[in-house]
Amino acid sequence: MEFRVLGPLEICSAGAVVPVRSGAQRALLAALLLSANQVVPADRLVELIWGAEPPASAEANLRTHVSALRRLLQASGDGSARLVTRPGGGYLIEVGTDDLDLLAFDALVREGRRALREDKPGTAVRRLSRALGLWRGRPLEDVVLHGDGHAETARLAEVRLGVVEDCLVARLATGEHADVVGELSGLVVEHPLRESLWALLMLALHRSGRQADALAAYERVRLLTAEELGADPGPELRKLHQRLLTGELATPPPTPAPGGRCDLPADLSDFTGRRQELNRVIAGLEADGACAMVISAIDGMGGVGKTALAVHLAHRLAERYPDGQMLIDLQAHHQAKAPLSPSDALERLLRAAGVRGEQIPPDEADRSALWRSTLTATRTLVVLDNATDSAQVRPLLPGAPGCLALVTSRRRLGGVDGAQHLSLDVLPPADATALLERIVGDARPSIEPDAVAELLALCGHLPLAIRIAGSRLRNRATWTVAHLVERLRDVRVRLAELRAEDRDITAVFSLSYQCLTGPQQRQFRLLGLSPGPDIDLRAAAALAGRPEPETEDLLEDLVDVNLLQQPEQGRYRFHDLVRAYAASFATTEDSAALTRLFDHYRDTTATAASLLAPAERRHDTIEPGASFTGPDDALTWLDAERANLLAAAAHAAEHGWPGHVRDLSAALARYLNARARHTEALALHTAAWNAARRDDDPAGAGHALHDLGRVHFFMGCYDRAVQHLDFALDIARRTGDRTAQSHALNGLGYALWRLGRHDEALGNLLQATAIAGDLGDRIGLGYMTCALGGVHGDAGRYDEAVHHLERALALTEETGDQITRSNALGLLANAHEHLGHHTEARHHYRQALATSEAIGERGAQVFALNGLGETATATNAPTAALTHHQAALTLATEINDRHEQARAHHGLGNAHQALGNPQQAKTHWYEALNLYTARGASQAALLSQVIAT
Repeated sequence: MEFRVLGPLEICSAGAVVPVRSGAQRALLAALLLSANQVVPADRLVELIWGAEPPASAEANLRTHVSALRRLLQASGDGSARLVTRPGGGYLIEVGTDDLDLLAFDALVREGRRALREDKPGTAVRRLSRALGLWRGRPLEDVVLHGDGHAETARLAEVRLGVVEDCLVARLATGEHADVVGELSGLVVEHPLRESLWALLMLALHRSGRQADALAAYERVRLLTAEELGADPGPELRKLHQRLLTGELATPPPTPAPGGRCDLPADLSDFTGRRQELNRVIAGLEADGACAMVISAIDGMGGVGKTALAVHLAHRLAERYPDGQMLIDLQAHHQAKAPLSPSDALERLLRAAGVRGEQIPPDEADRSALWRSTLTATRTLVVLDNATDSAQVRPLLPGAPGCLALVTSRRRLGGVDGAQHLSLDVLPPADATALLERIVGDARPSIEPDAVAELLALCGHLPLAIRIAGSRLRNRATWTVAHLVERLRDVRVRLAELRAEDRDITAVFSLSYQCLTGPQQRQFRLLGLSPGPDIDLRAAAALAGRPEPETEDLLEDLVDVNLLQQPEQGRYRFHDLVRAYAASFATTEDSAALTRLFDHYRDTTATAASLLAPAERRHDTIEPGASFTGPDDALTWLDAERANLLAAAAHAAEHGWPGHVRDLSAALARYLNARARHTEALALHTAAWNAARRDDDPAGAGHALHDLGRVHFFMGCYDRAVQHLDFALDIARRTGDRTAQSHALNGLGYALWRLGRHDEALGNLLQATAIAGDLGDRIGLGYMTCALGGVHGDAGRYDEAVHHLERALALTEETGDQITRSNALGLLANAHEHLGHHTEARHHYRQALATSEAIGERGAQVFALNGLGETATATNAPTAALTHHQAALTLATEINDRHEQARAHHGLGNAHQALGNPQQAKTHWYEALNLYTARGASQAALLSQVIAT
């Protein structure tokens, strides 16, 4: 079992990543691994997981998470014994150097720095490069740690930068002066005030014979330091500058070229980034190069820079392979030439190695054997560029220890045994920016940073696209970056704009597409129709009209040739430019495929929604979609698919699928409200309303108006809510839809309740309850009975409120409706609080909080948190009240619930007053008053009196 913290947190068992889904458990594991083999006290773990204001049950929760993490490790291998509890409440995780990347990193750094002190720069480079190759990104970038956890990850990032510097010092000592210039140029952009990096850059430029550039680099850092710090560079940098000026630093003789044949093309002068990838390959050489022929197979989508990386790496490693550096283009993707057969490729390699034509046998197997024997006892580097597949590559591999084969392909070459596989991704933003700046060659990118960021996004951070865009700017001095961005914004012409001389993004993708089989091409084209950002297997199968197993095979084929990405198991997405290329195949005949996709989304969403909110189920004529194990599974699916469902609805609205817009709007309404996605909900329901009106569908229009009213209610816009719900009720009465009448009356009751119009609210709710009773709608009856209890409570009739709310809870026991249960528990607690039953109130609020957290009902969560704060104030615990109300305010602000924001401010004011902080109390009260007044809420007048006194 392996643990990784130098990047996203990972546990690997038997080569597979073990998911740790709980955020608290991820934080626990991260905290323990950062102090590996050391006891971490429980109180420190609580602080790292929950921060300075942990929940009251934090210690109990910690023990629960420790137990759960033990079970996870046990289920994944023999790791449970690693997590040890120590007397006194501390915990530790026991790992070895080979088990944790952080420990392996530390060990390699110690060895590398020792080699540097002992004047063994080659060994230092190998050790430090291996250490840096263990990094996969920012340490623990997907884990939230509180307290000084952030400081620890920042410390690790600083340690890494120090190792990068040491590695560069070692590389300079081995004579790699020119090779490190590009890397250092990027680093000083990332860390402009780190003078040690500027010193190394100046040395590298000087030793590369670029004296003027070295002096210019000093002038850049001098101006930067003056501007940012108002000071000159430090004494060491000034001393180095003086030695450059006086000629005290002698220019070293050029490094002699390696012996043997060199067929490599020139390295790119503006090669940028790829430090992690380079370090990873070099680390692999250190691990395997002494005893075996090393193969590094570099794959990636067209235009991602595979050949550029291989050539740059070959130049960098040339002196390690003095008997020859050779490159052959295997022509897997060539506009005018067919891929080379292994036999033809072998003939070319043998001739390049000095074998005369008459000595080359005709048989492929004999040629392969001769090739291997020719390289025996040599140290030769061979770049096999643009390979079709593993079968093309295998006969061309050297067999001698000490040789290196670098293979590039758009396909993942899983059939090349013993190869180190490196899948190349697009450039990270900093490297993409640096590449564009170097290509453009003037100040335009530096003075238009926002436009540069958008340009790189439109290019998908793909190196070839960035090179084309940069060359267009370089050749058009009058263009601004913003002008090119404007030309690229229209996705319909973007690919045509990314063309310069013989470089053409469309042509690159076409070569990959032409190598696909007929079924693969069809699947690729159909995926281009999907309007969402990604797609799962079930949706892709619906789109294609194929069984899931067949569809999965085709999707995996597209992943293998890097035309499709797989961010997680069972989920697929395009690179943005590949998506644009796939979409260019769209025809009117594809409407049937989109109908299948939209049917799948509609039916599956309806099934998920019926599990989450059975009280609001609509459109019973819809076929059930995919099965779910329960509400949790349904909620997970909706969270994963939300962006796709909204994109599908928007596309359906724009291109003439009104029924799908209506049905997705209805099915997603309760989920979007629970997740407080109000802006998205308003856009969706408005589109459904417009579609229903165009399609002369009064029932659909009524449902959309009802849902718009509910969104305005949750946003605290109660007058707008009443307006929409009145319209919805009118339509429901005209169409005779009694279920819709019941829902609209219930919504009106809630909105009028919040406006303080209690009698009107009760009248609407009683009508809604009567209709629900007539229809035998037990779930709806529970929902509406809960609302009756809330109105009675708000009107001060707390005994009646308790009666209705206990009945509502009994109905939820019968129906299993957890949404109504969480609301009823909170309102029941509120009624008990006003009756002075503080123990009962606290108990019910805690139940409400636990229930709402379990189902993701964030509105009910914030109501319960505010209630706990009010109970704490009432029982003379103002410090606890501050904690609860602050948590409520944070959550209410996130979900834009203005009513609960006002309530939280009101409670914070009361708590501060009790703590003797009158000025802070008034600040919060005034915030509450403004929010109550803006909403037309009844609490405004009462709070005005409090402030006045």
